[in-house]
Amino acid sequence: MTNYDVLREFDTGITNEQLEQAVDRSGDAIEELRTGGAPMSYLGSQTFLNEDGSIGATMCRYDADSEATLREHSERAGLVVSNIFVVGPPHVGVAPKVGVTSKPA
Repeated sequence: MTNYDVLREFDTGITNEQLEQAVDRSGDAIEELRTGGAPMSYLGSQTFLNEDGSIGATMCRYDADSEATLREHSERAGLVVSNIFVVGPPHVGVAPKVGVTSKPA
């Protein structure tokens, strides 16, 4: 099993209600795939907002056996796929100090 990030971009933006509907469809598609023997788990998502507050993109993380399984999941759920990335190891370096400011309390 491999961790993947799936980027989903929405040209006109979507609402929170539309996102919740997509989440429901995604869950149903994952269950269908599991029932069919394809190992897959949802690990979480991040949303990216447009200036008007609509959701312009999501990055969804999954544990799956292949990119093909992710594409099948998205097709069953009616979800767009802009790109799929294999998640690499975490970066263990030190953050740069130049230009970094602390947040006010």
